[in-house]
Amino acid sequence: MDLDGKNQRRLLAGVGSSILFDFHFREEGVYWADKRTGVIYKNSTGKLYSSDKHISGLAVDWIWNSVYWTSREKGKVKRMDLNGKNERTLLRHLTQPSSIVVDPNNRFLFWLSGGMTPSIQRSDVTGQAKTTLIKIAERLQALSIDQQDKRLFWVQFGLQGESAIASCDYNGNALHIIDQPLRSQALGITVFLEYLYYTDSSSRVIKQVNKYTGGYSLDVNTKQMAKPPVEIKVVHPLNQPLADSSFPVISLYIFLCATDVNECAHWNHGCSLGCENIPGSFFCTCPKGYALLPDRKTCQEIKPCEGNMTKCGHGCLTTDEGEVCVCPEGSVLQDDGQACTGCSSTDAGGCSQICTPVTPSRWQCGCLPGYQLHLDGKRCIATGPPPYLLVANFVDVRRINPDGTGDQTLVEEPRGTIVALDYDPIQNNVYFSSISQKTIERIDLNGGSRGVVISEDLNSPEGLTVDWVHRRMYWTDKSRSTVDCSSLVGLNRETIVSKGLEKPRGIAVHPLAKKLFWTDIGAQPVVESASLEGKDRTVIASSDLVSPGGLAIDFTEDRLFWCDQRRGVVETAGLDGSDRRILLENQVGRPFDLAVFEDRLWISEREPRQLRSVHKRTGKKLQSIHGNMVQPASVVVVHPLAKPGADVCLHLNGGCAQVCESKLGFAHCSCLSRYILSADGKSCLPADAANGTKIMIKNYILYIHQIESLYIHNPPSPEQETASTWVMTTSSPADVTIRHHNGNSVESCPSTHESYCLYQGVCFYFPEMESYACNCLSGYMGERCQFSDLEWWELQQAEKEKRRNVVIAACMVLLVSLLSIAACVTYCYR
Repeated sequence: MDLDGKNQRRLLAGVGSSILFDFHFREEGVYWADKRTGVIYKNSTGKLYSSDKHISGLAVDWIWNSVYWTSREKGKVKRMDLNGKNERTLLRHLTQPSSIVVDPNNRFLFWLSGGMTPSIQRSDVTGQAKTTLIKIAERLQALSIDQQDKRLFWVQFGLQGESAIASCDYNGNALHIIDQPLRSQALGITVFLEYLYYTDSSSRVIKQVNKYTGGYSLDVNTKQMAKPPVEIKVVHPLNQPLADSSFPVISLYIFLCATDVNECAHWNHGCSLGCENIPGSFFCTCPKGYALLPDRKTCQEIKPCEGNMTKCGHGCLTTDEGEVCVCPEGSVLQDDGQACTGCSSTDAGGCSQICTPVTPSRWQCGCLPGYQLHLDGKRCIATGPPPYLLVANFVDVRRINPDGTGDQTLVEEPRGTIVALDYDPIQNNVYFSSISQKTIERIDLNGGSRGVVISEDLNSPEGLTVDWVHRRMYWTDKSRSTVDCSSLVGLNRETIVSKGLEKPRGIAVHPLAKKLFWTDIGAQPVVESASLEGKDRTVIASSDLVSPGGLAIDFTEDRLFWCDQRRGVVETAGLDGSDRRILLENQVGRPFDLAVFEDRLWISEREPRQLRSVHKRTGKKLQSIHGNMVQPASVVVVHPLAKPGADVCLHLNGGCAQVCESKLGFAHCSCLSRYILSADGKSCLPADAANGTKIMIKNYILYIHQIESLYIHNPPSPEQETASTWVMTTSSPADVTIRHHNGNSVESCPSTHESYCLYQGVCFYFPEMESYACNCLSGYMGERCQFSDLEWWELQQAEKEKRRNVVIAACMVLLVSLLSIAACVTYCYR
């Protein structure tokens, strides 16, 4: 059937009711296996191979033309050619393997493993490098693979019947779990683009759900099927992508056994001066003082052109045939004969992030951790959830997809004054400034009530940025001519830059480089930088500026972008001001602010009132993505990788019950010894309870202030001193109370937990609770002393200060009243 449930037709009949199947798109072949008999079939040839009974998984490799299957009872993974020949066993002695999938381009096999502790395992396509990716104490079923995002999806069922759809990357990281009620436990799933499709045998329909968010599922077919659906696949070339066509697929064994020929040893290589051999090919070289001409063979003595009338992008040489453009080593001329492309050129050979030279005329692209190379071999795509934009639209704050779709309103301000915003990826708060209210407020990324953070001594806060590492926020005040900062709750406020400022406007922070950048649109426009304390000020740009406004930092390349509203240009430079160049000129109206992520740069324009995007390195592919804006101003990109270095475990331990590790903007939960991770990916279960009664260990935060009694900043009451039980709450650290416990049951932690407590904290073990706790040094807190941000303590002190001021004020009023009464009484008696 089609993806809309229409055009249903039968391909094969009489295949039985207990089958597994997969397809080969290029060959238009369908392969299926009878799980009971162990016979594997193909649509065009019929019976293909007779294997062991009880086949539990089947996958087709469309690159290396193989069929893989698992045997649950035999504990094996086997393979054969598409014609049923050359069968062999790849893996033995496995624990109940099932639901095998393959990524031929990355040469990986994945499968589910049963037993006491279910897991997901991986090996290469030859059965080598076997490893366990993740262990989960729930029943796993129906593994599927997302070839585009390089992720695995599966269904898991808890001991009480609860169900969820979960996913992780190829290394078992970036675990994402969606609670999804599933009526049937006998189902199959498949992934295509942004959707998951799964079978529901109880209602006899196929359902569709968003693979990122889950939620409400749609029925693909409105009419029930005659029989319950079991297996499901989406047939499309994107689900079986081919390797790069520039590197033809050949037999692995031929490739390994081939003997390299030294082309440079023969005189027919064509190089005029130098030749260097590489496996399977060669390239020409030139000595110092000579340049390789565009034919990549001829060396020409370097004689610069007079005036460079050819407008060469890099350099020009005078040859016997005339003037020609040349490129630096590692780059080649583009089709126009002028511009260069390659690792040594400004376009980095078309690579998003990493360009590695292979020869002087060839290179390979690579990606930073957290990013995956696109099938085009050039672009780097961020893993995890899809990014989205937050836009200050003067009268509201909007959430918009990068392509301009999915417009949602997060905050409304009818008086029209919101021009600056940023967000904190750790606590998921959006901070925004209101010029008419003269406040800085915050709200949760998912909505909710607004809270005022700064409300005093603000006149015109047109620039705002959040330091998500050092837990500070910075803003510019054009009217006060200052750059100020405070904690994320508005405490410890100070002015860090004022001297020499006129009208500061845009501002951006680079926490990893510990630098602050801002623009000044005063009489002498300038782009400046300083340390996070406002010291070591450096001029980034001061010439050819009229009204520099918004700033954006590309953290993958350490480059700064800014726009000039009156000149209508967008410029870029290194963080020290070097390599300054114009990216856009006369192509944008009045640009106000910028945001950069992956390969795109987003621009908000006042005239016309719209959002646009452009390639961040070339300035090409300018697109208008949203034109229905009131007054677009500040814009930021929301994604775990958009703000690198964020320790998401700082806030509520990342949601983890026991151990939290922050990796690439995601919280990775794990458990202590004798515990295993539960189905939600955050809670922990005792290892011996995996097949028994489900015991949930709730999230808690615990630290030791004194050895004989455990508490947080508030001394225990007499009732607590006599108590012999432990009380753990799930509220914020300031609310946690641990009652007195008999000191005889406290032991030192074993050597395996020497590094359990961070920042020189001392580890203790409580046998009765089978848990660990830490005695933290001053300035640290949390279950493992991982918290260095004491904002909650600052808030508590601020609240105490407010209460004290109220009491003092009330006493003063009472005193004045008593004095007034006394004066009146004295006057009357006179």
